Amino acid sequence: MRFKTVELPFYVYIGEGVLSKLDKILQSLEVQSFILLTDSIVYDLAAKNVEEKLKDIIFTTSFVENANMSEVRRIVISVGYSDVDAVVGIGGGKVLDVSKVVATELNAAFISVPTTASHDGIASPVASFKENGRPISISTNPPAAVLADLNIIKSCPIRLLRSGYGDLISNVSSVKDWQLARDIIGEAYSEVAASIAVMPAELMLSKANELDLTIRPHLELLLRGLVMSGVAIAFVGSSRPASGAEHKFSHALDYLGYGNGTHGEQVAIGTIIMEYLHEKHYGKGNWELIKTSLEKINAPTKAKELGLTKEQVLEALIYAKKIRRKRYTILEAIDPSREEFEIVLEKTGVV
Repeated sequence: MRFKTVELPFYVYIGEGVLSKLDKILQSLEVQSFILLTDSIVYDLAAKNVEEKLKDIIFTTSFVENANMSEVRRIVISVGYSDVDAVVGIGGGKVLDVSKVVATELNAAFISVPTTASHDGIASPVASFKENGRPISISTNPPAAVLADLNIIKSCPIRLLRSGYGDLISNVSSVKDWQLARDIIGEAYSEVAASIAVMPAELMLSKANELDLTIRPHLELLLRGLVMSGVAIAFVGSSRPASGAEHKFSHALDYLGYGNGTHGEQVAIGTIIMEYLHEKHYGKGNWELIKTSLEKINAPTKAKELGLTKEQVLEALIYAKKIRRKRYTILEAIDPSREEFEIVLEKTGVV
C-alpha cells in the first residue's frame, strides 16, 4: 500500500491577540534566527512590536515592495550565508507571497501572519506573482504556522473581507470542475481534499442571509474557511480543490489587463457564470444562491462594478479556455460558444 506524505501547518491560531503566541511557536520550532518580512504600513501597525519583543533572535527586518522574483532574490542575497531557521511574513498578499518563496528558497520554516482575509493565500503553498505584467503561480512549501489575529485583521478595509468571501465560495464551483475531470477524463480526485475545500464555502453560503463580516464570529468563520482552503491545496499538492474555471476567468482578466477588481471579486463573478453552466448542463449548481449571497454582503455581482464592459467579459471568457489547458473544467467539458456566454451574462445579470 502506498502512503503519501502531506505537509500541513503545525500550528493554526485564529482569534484576538494570537500574535502573542509567536514567541512560543518559534521556540517549539527551535528557531534561533529568523527574517521578518513586512511593509512600511504594517510595520507600524504590528510588526514593530514583534521586532522589539523578539530582537534577540531576529536576524533582520526587510520591507517588501514588490511581489516578484527580483524582490525574492534581493532578500535572499541580503541574507548571504547566514543561518536562517524561519521567515515570518506579517502583511497582506504581497508580503506573504514573497515570504513563502523566500522561505522555500532558504529551506526555512514559513510563518504566516496575515493582516487581511482577502484570499486563501494566507495558508496555501502557492505564491502569486506578476512578471512582465502577467500573473504567474509558484509552488512553495506550506506554512509551518498561521497566526490570524483578529485585532489586526478586523481593521482591514471591508472590501478585502468581501473579496475573501468571494474567493472562498468559489470552491463550490472549482470542486464541481474537479469532479467533472474525475468522471470524464479519469483525473485523480481526493474526496478528503474536496470536502476540506467545499464544506466551509457551503457553510458560509448557508449563513448568507445573516452574514456580517465585521463581527467576530463571522470573520472567524471566513478565516477558518480560507485556512482550510489553503490546507486542501497543500493536501494534494495542487490548487485543484480551490481553482477551476472561475479562476481561469480571473487569470484571463489579469492577462488582458481588464477592469479594476481584486482577485476575489473577479473569481466571485466567475463563479456566478460557471455555476450557471454547471446547473444548465449537469443539473448541479446554484448560481442564484451565489449571486444573492454576494449581494447580501454588498460584494460586486456585475461587470460594470469592476470597470468591465460586456465585450471585455466575453473576451476574457473566451481567452480563459486557452489558459492552463491541462486543468479540465466546465469550459473544456462543454466548450461554450460566444453566443452561449452572451446568454449566460444576460440570464445572470452579470452585464
